[in-house]
Amino acid sequence: TRSASNTPADRYLVMTPVVAFVTAVLVYFLNPRSHHDALMVAAPILALWAVAPVVTAWLNAQPREQRRRLDPAGDTFLQSHALRIWRYFHQFGVERHNYLIPDNVEEEGLYEAARVSPTNVGLLLNARQAACDLGFLTAPEFVDLTMRTLATIDKMEKHRGHLYNWYNTETLEPLDAAPFVSSVDSGNFVASLYTLRSGALALVRQPLLDPKLFAGLRAHWHLMRTENGIRDQFAQLSLPEASAPVSAWINWLSTSASFASEVLPATQDDDSWWVDETHRRVHAILALLTDYVPWLLPEFEQLRELPELGIKPEAYSAAVDDAAAFAGQLDVSLHRARLKLIGNSQLLALGESLSAALPVAAENLRRLSVALRSVAQNAERLAEDTDFAFLADPGRRILSIGYDVRAQKVHEACYDMIGSEARIATFLAIARDQIPQQSWFKLGRDHARAFGRFVLLSWTGTMFEYLMPALWMRSYPDTLISRSLAACVGVQRAFARSHNIPWGISESGAARRDDAGHYHYQAYGMPQIALSIDATAGPVVSAYSTFLALGVDSLAALRNLRFMDASGWVGAYGFYEAADFSGPSGRAILIREWMAHHQGMALLAILNLLHENIVQKWFHANPLVQANELLLHEMPVSNAVLRSEERRVGKE
Repeated sequence: TRSASNTPADRYLVMTPVVAFVTAVLVYFLNPRSHHDALMVAAPILALWAVAPVVTAWLNAQPREQRRRLDPAGDTFLQSHALRIWRYFHQFGVERHNYLIPDNVEEEGLYEAARVSPTNVGLLLNARQAACDLGFLTAPEFVDLTMRTLATIDKMEKHRGHLYNWYNTETLEPLDAAPFVSSVDSGNFVASLYTLRSGALALVRQPLLDPKLFAGLRAHWHLMRTENGIRDQFAQLSLPEASAPVSAWINWLSTSASFASEVLPATQDDDSWWVDETHRRVHAILALLTDYVPWLLPEFEQLRELPELGIKPEAYSAAVDDAAAFAGQLDVSLHRARLKLIGNSQLLALGESLSAALPVAAENLRRLSVALRSVAQNAERLAEDTDFAFLADPGRRILSIGYDVRAQKVHEACYDMIGSEARIATFLAIARDQIPQQSWFKLGRDHARAFGRFVLLSWTGTMFEYLMPALWMRSYPDTLISRSLAACVGVQRAFARSHNIPWGISESGAARRDDAGHYHYQAYGMPQIALSIDATAGPVVSAYSTFLALGVDSLAALRNLRFMDASGWVGAYGFYEAADFSGPSGRAILIREWMAHHQGMALLAILNLLHENIVQKWFHANPLVQANELLLHEMPVSNAVLRSEERRVGKE
């Protein structure tokens, strides 16, 4: 992020209290006959001038905290489920799928649907960011996987920068004979790219040995022991305290490596997967130490104590560029200290060993820095290449649902409601100056009343429509959007209470199967707040819908998730897709599959909650987003006006 006071406007604001004080003194002394009266006249203006920095800081502040703080058990619960979800992307986003992600995986036979949409691709990229921020991946691992996926995206056929609706993950060929560009899918994909851009640049500035890495290792350790018990010496080891410094973790890693001496190949065997993966995490962090910051390894402790080498405690929190510069400085310092080391054969040997490792480490650090910036540049390039202008209906000045590539025709139907997932595509098209700003205000703002709450109408009344854009876009308090998000969750909870089931209904898989034996998929939602006459609740309850609500009512969402967990709704890759209550018995039939985009949404929602809305910060760090944030501050329609309109319509 940009530092404070780095623009002329910032510097001006810093100086305004001083300027106001000096002006007050001048007003007082330059009017000797009526200095008191002159000062009283000028005082209100001078006072406003003096407090300008405070007012500006308040206006620029992020939205106030909307979530209620979770207790440590809640954090651990969500961290554990984030790790289960990450396993889906980690295990399936691999070479056989060209580092893309299969649309869904069914538990029975572990069937992988080898197709991918732009939304899936974008969420895969952001899921890796989440894994890095939660400590499930090191920065070099993140870079390697992300660059492979970006290279795959470059190979895929596109139309005016847009990915098509579906591709085969194994051949990269479009799935449909008549490829289609989906405006909403492209909006999600571009939002993910801008988020990736800022997140990659943020990684350049973060500590390479971020304490989050060890929090992630702790999460692996917890799941390993939960799933496999304490059956070997490795699992019997005690972890450092959560508040332990990085140095304590490094010493622990060195000790534990002897019990995890062999890096095991990845397997899909649930009986050993978490043990093997925890072994791999230990070795990944040790590799980070050895290859990038070898001076922090336990064997060089004696060298770190030498003041001549200048290895200060801050070395444990060095960012990539700083670490690269320090590696060069340390090499020079070691050569200068050689005469002192000659008198101690042990120190001399250590010095020579470290000196041999430094050039390699410095080069690795420089490459990592370049690679992170390259990820950011490529993500921005792909986003900027995506043209939304041709997708707009020229008469209505809003986005069409898409473009038929073979027919070379924009679809006649348009996304015309702000209470839908299409608002992020509209926002980005406006931010890119590819449709006019008026397009935002041409989106429908009709309300419906359900369970005593007024809510913006959506097409099918799904939680997905309301809440998915809020993974990236900030929802400012007491605005049109934020009130509808809260009302949407309230309606869902009220509906569930009336049916005595858990809450959270959205588009998802269902118990009915097709001729090939695969689960049926449908947009389930609240008919009371849906424009579509075919909208139905099922009721089919999906866990990812509750994850999306973490940013609206975290405690209620956590209670709902705990109930689902206790009811056995969890499998190898996190919560199952859904529970179908629509059968004659009314009992839940679990939909034992996982869908990539629902998994991605759940993971980002957890990350936002646990890490202070970091996904939104990444997205809003882009200048084009910042320049259009005012659109998100739209005030809500008062309930009095809505009730009056409701009465008027009722009389007609």
